[in-house]
Amino acid sequence: MQFFQKVTSAVTSAVLTASMLAGGSAALFTTTNAADKDAIQIVNEMGMGWNLGNTFDCWDTRSWTTDTETAWGNVTTTQDMITAIKASGFDSIRIPVTWYENIVDPATYDIDDAYLARIKEVVDYAYANDMYVIVNMHWDWESGGSLWLNQGADALPQFKTMWTEIANYFKDYDQHLVFESMNEVTFDYDVLNSFNQSFLDLMRESGGNNADRLLLLAGKNDDLTQTCSDSYIVPDDDMVAVSIHYYTPSTFCVADINASWGHTETWGTETEIQDVYNNFNKMKETFVDKGIPVIVGEYGVLTTEKDQKDRDDIKLYLNTVASTALAIDGLSAFLWDAGNAGDMQFFDRKGLQWFDPTIEDVYKNLKQNGAGIKFEYTSNKEITIPLAAYKDENGYNVNIAGYGANGEKLEKIILNGKLTGSESAGYGIGFSATREGSSGVWTAETATVDSSGTGTAIIDGIFSDDEKGDIPYEFEFSYLQIQNWWGGTADLDSVTLVFDKGVTTVTAVKDDTKPTESDTPTPTESDTQPDTPAPTESDTQPDTPAPTESDLESSSEEDSTQTPPENVLWGDANDDGTVDISDVVLMNRVYVGVDEISKKGLANADVDQSGKIELADSMNVLKLLVHLLNESDFPIQEES
Repeated sequence: MQFFQKVTSAVTSAVLTASMLAGGSAALFTTTNAADKDAIQIVNEMGMGWNLGNTFDCWDTRSWTTDTETAWGNVTTTQDMITAIKASGFDSIRIPVTWYENIVDPATYDIDDAYLARIKEVVDYAYANDMYVIVNMHWDWESGGSLWLNQGADALPQFKTMWTEIANYFKDYDQHLVFESMNEVTFDYDVLNSFNQSFLDLMRESGGNNADRLLLLAGKNDDLTQTCSDSYIVPDDDMVAVSIHYYTPSTFCVADINASWGHTETWGTETEIQDVYNNFNKMKETFVDKGIPVIVGEYGVLTTEKDQKDRDDIKLYLNTVASTALAIDGLSAFLWDAGNAGDMQFFDRKGLQWFDPTIEDVYKNLKQNGAGIKFEYTSNKEITIPLAAYKDENGYNVNIAGYGANGEKLEKIILNGKLTGSESAGYGIGFSATREGSSGVWTAETATVDSSGTGTAIIDGIFSDDEKGDIPYEFEFSYLQIQNWWGGTADLDSVTLVFDKGVTTVTAVKDDTKPTESDTPTPTESDTQPDTPAPTESDTQPDTPAPTESDLESSSEEDSTQTPPENVLWGDANDDGTVDISDVVLMNRVYVGVDEISKKGLANADVDQSGKIELADSMNVLKLLVHLLNESDFPIQEES
């Protein structure tokens, strides 16, 4: 496992905090230059992500409200809300945005300046918490609908015009801002590839930090199997990532009780957990191993009572997906959260707390302790999958989306079991394939289970149609549907996939390695009280009042805990006779174990006299520096 977390420099953290306390714009203080980190490093630093869902992505609302942010029932987004999300363990947020209802001139596609300013304001909320933030183009396209982006290739001029305006508006923001081209579009591959290339080109041409900004490219419907396809082309650029959404298995994640295509209330068998490992490994092999990170922009499970999902299994699923992403270098996953208005509700934006505190604990634990797993990889030409977890009323529906990432060809499918009172049993094995230029066409081969208890289907790439004759097909790795079509029956216990060459098999093992201090970001004010959703300034040191000016200039004559050394200048960590921002920086560096200071400096820095340097010490000094910034009698060095 490579558990990689962002380490913010103490200097920048102090300056950013000073800016916030003084009322300045956080966006003016950027923590890195746009070209400092590569794409894999940035996605690693993104850590765990959270979606501000059902908010700026609202659409079809203008007929009854002008406030599209709250049109679907959520409250106005606040700084405290994003601060609480940060305190829960998330290092990134994704802001889904629907732009088309917020243009002022349909002829020019000009976006309303006030709407752009409001998106900027929420982006700044993330920056104030030193978080990464993704801004996308979300419901400007709808599945099977008639919105402007549904025009496909004809919509390209409007697409380029709107994204150019967005790019220019945010061009000075550093690499903590990521742009995502589109959301779950079902364009054919040629159109999709063209849009992603155009998106890349216009961003690079817009200049500023967009020249090096990480760009998130829409996958084919953001679907795992369709995106991990040779037909999906990633443009030649070092700073791009691929978007894939993960709601697998759909019968558990998104199917409500009335879904005609299946509904399951539970999840968490060994096979189902292994499916997550296999599927994420497919993303790794297809993209990450080639230097292209993957951002799982959405994952989640229905949470309302009517959906009847087991609460413990919801938590297990979220933990499995989040920990798997953390355990793989170059992968980051974002929880879809509809807030107070939707069918995946996790964080109560009105009360600034989680609906289920044990789910918050999942993310806090992962933030503190890491993924807790690592993966071992082996190569095998034959993969046997137990069938018990895949049985339904129609037979077996087997998830095989995690295979074939490196161009392996499936040659045979072998059914394993035993006959039940008959000489043979005939089975149809259905799968998704590309036929006659169309992807996702249901295709089938047959297998007869005989007295040996096995039956073999040959995947020869030819489908025999009674009317059209032999039709070539290309097998797609998604699901196998195994059904008893004729003859007797058999008790099937497993299916074996036989490939033309070795495929990677993933095994998860326990990893006791935990993040060290150097792996952990410099704590911010919100980190000092992890159990409080939205910490305030007073929360950072509830038992120790901020020092007064006289406290910093001389030692107290009496103290109930200990007697301070003589000639203490509170806050003067570097012992140079003055108290300035460099002392705050040094205190932070000592706190995270980067630097050491002298015995006298330690005495000066221990403002609350606890016997050690804590975050509260540096924060109290920083607050006073900001408060007294214009006091001429306070010994502050001017910063160049």
